[in-house]
Amino acid sequence: MFELQRTPFGTYEQYTIASADGQAKLSLVPGFGSCVTGLALGGRELLDAYQTAEEMNINRWAKNVFLFPFPNRLKHGQYRWEGRIYQFPINDAPTNNALHGFGMDKPMEVVQTSFGPDKAILVTAYRYEGDNEAYPFPFELEITFALAPDALTVEMKATNTGDSSLPFGMGWHPYFQLTQKVDDLYLELPPCEMIGVDAEMIPTGKRYEYTTFTRARRIGPEVLDNCFALRQQQGQVALTLKGEGQTLQYWQEVGERKFPFVQLFTPPHRTALAVEPMSCNIDAFNNGDGLWKLMPGGMALARFGLKV
Repeated sequence: MFELQRTPFGTYEQYTIASADGQAKLSLVPGFGSCVTGLALGGRELLDAYQTAEEMNINRWAKNVFLFPFPNRLKHGQYRWEGRIYQFPINDAPTNNALHGFGMDKPMEVVQTSFGPDKAILVTAYRYEGDNEAYPFPFELEITFALAPDALTVEMKATNTGDSSLPFGMGWHPYFQLTQKVDDLYLELPPCEMIGVDAEMIPTGKRYEYTTFTRARRIGPEVLDNCFALRQQQGQVALTLKGEGQTLQYWQEVGERKFPFVQLFTPPHRTALAVEPMSCNIDAFNNGDGLWKLMPGGMALARFGLKV
């Protein structure tokens, strides 16, 4: 049986759902964008997560947060929509771009919980009224977490609640930690193409076949901060992580209005690997690659998950 516990996390409240034997556990902070602060499957913690509210507020490396209304970078923070130009603040100084939208720390509300012998479900929601001049398009985002003894499934659903069309993209930013050093982690990728980028980390329009991890191999000294387009265009695509006797299979839905892109990132501290599902390409508000155009009342949803 799964149970729910609510505890203080600094000035926030942390929700934890866990199996009776403690082998499966998920912790998150709805008040900070539903940031995931802990995930254990098979009795083992899988994430490099914020340990305190102070760390979370600083949000260094954007650990385990949700990204919307766009993931990754927006060139110089600017885009044109329906004939008008909009400007996001530049928050990625090295590349002079806007990074990860504005939803990482937004307060969400728990709108549903259910607990059974084999699965627990927790749903959080954020309603945006369009009060940011960089993005004056109202929407609602709902995130559903479904925890089983050996698996987690996450569904993200966006709904246009305004009276005009809007551009939308989303993703998650988890840091998986199966080994003390990411160098010792084994990675296997499905067929994919690496997105070519310029010095500002913006796509050039070129794609390159990527076979480095076609078969499971140790990451070693490899430095990754790359976006990949997944070749499969329907169903689910999985990648595999192996380390210290444990195998983690991560999957995401692919195809139109799903998660056809994934970003891999080895942070400088090299203790984890970020595996980031993205519904659209880098700078999709400008290049349109994978961008969702939601009409008034329109909705799109996509899922990803992992299993040990």
